[in-house]
Amino acid sequence: MANRALLGLLGRHMVSTLFALATLVGTLQAHEPPSVPRMVFAHYMVCCPVHGLAATIEDFAQEIAIARSYGIDGFALNVPGWKQEPHYLEISRRIFRAAERSGSSFKLFMSFDGAPVEDSATMLAELSQSPAYLRIDDRPVVSTYSGSPEWGERLVRRLAAMGLKPFLVPNYQYPSEHFWVHNHGHPTAEFLDAMYRDHPEVDGYFVFGPDLGYPKPPADGALVANRSKIAGKISMIGIMPYYRGLRGNFRVFESGGLQGMAAQWASAIEAGADWIEIVTWNDWGEATYVAPYGGSRQQDLWNYGWGPLLSHEMFLKASRYYIDWFKSSRPPAIEHPSIYYFYRPHSKSAYGIASPDTGEQGRPKGSEDLVDGIYLSAFLPRPLTVDLIGGERHQSVSLPAGVCHHRFDLMEGALTIKVSDQGRQIAEKQLEFPVTKLGQIGNFNYFAGEVPLP
Repeated sequence: MANRALLGLLGRHMVSTLFALATLVGTLQAHEPPSVPRMVFAHYMVCCPVHGLAATIEDFAQEIAIARSYGIDGFALNVPGWKQEPHYLEISRRIFRAAERSGSSFKLFMSFDGAPVEDSATMLAELSQSPAYLRIDDRPVVSTYSGSPEWGERLVRRLAAMGLKPFLVPNYQYPSEHFWVHNHGHPTAEFLDAMYRDHPEVDGYFVFGPDLGYPKPPADGALVANRSKIAGKISMIGIMPYYRGLRGNFRVFESGGLQGMAAQWASAIEAGADWIEIVTWNDWGEATYVAPYGGSRQQDLWNYGWGPLLSHEMFLKASRYYIDWFKSSRPPAIEHPSIYYFYRPHSKSAYGIASPDTGEQGRPKGSEDLVDGIYLSAFLPRPLTVDLIGGERHQSVSLPAGVCHHRFDLMEGALTIKVSDQGRQIAEKQLEFPVTKLGQIGNFNYFAGEVPLP
């Protein structure tokens, strides 16, 4: 009798254990993130094409070719409502035609920015029919800049009535539409967990920034990747080169040249991010752009609509190392040396142009936290020596093999960089813009350049 009771107890215990294991496995499977290819996108401001509002399909095809040459897989098209401003839909159509004609795997998807649900739904219903539209499990990818889950719920219902189910990866910054709720531009674990728990229609989260990673290490991307993974969702991490706004948004955040962007890349890669979105391709007004718009010394775009610009293309070129690392899951071998430099051509005590419309001058909010300097970022297969020369002043540094960063003190006047290999000079480059006391030339923006090396 005792043995029979013991066997019964063991049997019940085994059944309970097996049931618990089955429940655990089911839970883990339910929280398994969808399988998506690792891709790198760029946030494209449809308001502001390089070639203007009349840009042609050929103009957009040229931009796509440039983006592809740097390892970018697609654009997230930022649009507000289009019914009041029909050119947003017209321009988006031309971008889609350009992507289709490129004959490549370059993909596009919509990133709605305060757009009404009806505008978003009708735009998506049309454009998602394009073979260039990014789909996951045959569902069109939809993202946002900011917004709240209520907007997403209404969009999902509207699209369902049209026979569409979006793959939703938004950048919600508010937990609800109540005017008193806190902004979560820098999301917390509690915000992300509640969003995933209460809104199953969400397939992942896109963190926009800015979280520039200098001097304080970035935190937002790793947090989003971690909480998304736990919830069985995907993460799309925004990576930003720099930030300086204009007009009523005249503020600035330091990035330490490429150091902040490099830290953002490394953090996202180590956290296991699913997708990366470079923010932005072409936001000229907030100086987050990486798109080329002309020669390295060119400062005019759209008749100086955003004041004098400075080239950021080398932020993009230097990112190729991290793009390859992200896609392959291993740091690429450095076979050819590359040295990039980044600087504001004036000190932080200068006065810039707050509003290109009125010419109002001033210093952006946050300028006191800037760190003046000539910033170097090097990708070297062997050690090299770099000298910075300005008049009678001379600074020198020996850079080790691998990826390294260095800051020279900022010096006024025309500046020249010389590069030596074991005492033998192999390159010399005069920087494009002299450093002056006039902040209007650089307007608290970075210039990004490269020293050509043999």
